[in-house]
Amino acid sequence: MKHLITLLLCSAVIAGCDNATRDNDEERNPLIKKGLEQKELKQWNEAIRCFREALDENPKLALPDLELALIYQQRKKDYVRAICHYQRYLEKRPDSEKAPLIKEWIEQAEVSFAAQIGQTGPQSDVISKEVIRLTRENNLLREQLSRMAATGIHSKPLPAKTPQPAPAPKAVEPEPTPVSEKPVARRQTPAPIPETYKVLPGDTLSKIARTVYGDSGKWREIYGANLDKMENENDLKAGQVITIPKLKSDDKPPRG
Repeated sequence: MKHLITLLLCSAVIAGCDNATRDNDEERNPLIKKGLEQKELKQWNEAIRCFREALDENPKLALPDLELALIYQQRKKDYVRAICHYQRYLEKRPDSEKAPLIKEWIEQAEVSFAAQIGQTGPQSDVISKEVIRLTRENNLLREQLSRMAATGIHSKPLPAKTPQPAPAPKAVEPEPTPVSEKPVARRQTPAPIPETYKVLPGDTLSKIARTVYGDSGKWREIYGANLDKMENENDLKAGQVITIPKLKSDDKPPRG
């Protein structure tokens, strides 16, 4: 039994030493080294950029995740991203001697996030963890898409839609006029009566009355309107212009 316990302790020490060795080896990575230098100078954004580039080049690196988590939790107050990187580090270094401490940091980040979004009461822990989970998945998806774009891997583009010409407007056919069963009587509009008339050879007042009024018996109206030009009813000369008076409505002959 004692030998078993001693063996387990030795294994734990060896594993811890192995993790520490791997972290020390990663510190020699140029991007990680530069990120640590920027962190010492408190140039947080530049340090974040270096650690992200290191992960883009080699996603298996663990130390950049731990450093990013510390910056996001302590300096940026971005607790969701901090938890995301803590969990990534633990996935890559599950037997790390830092694991218990990192789990405490994760719990502290969850509490800080719950306070940040204003959640209190017995359900706050459940709500905050669910929001953290969903946000973490969203962040992971975004970073995967960014890596794909950086390495030239793109999703298959959708085929471009060929614009379809607008349909031609339909010709509107006029509705046919319904055919009446009974014939419609045509009305003849009387021609307007001229105000003057130029006498033609062989014209008489009766003939002119028949021409303009349709009634030869209305010659007296023409004669009465031209007494200043005619000495009698037969005093007509070819080329003479005479006045044609308008008849009263009662005097107009019927036209059919």
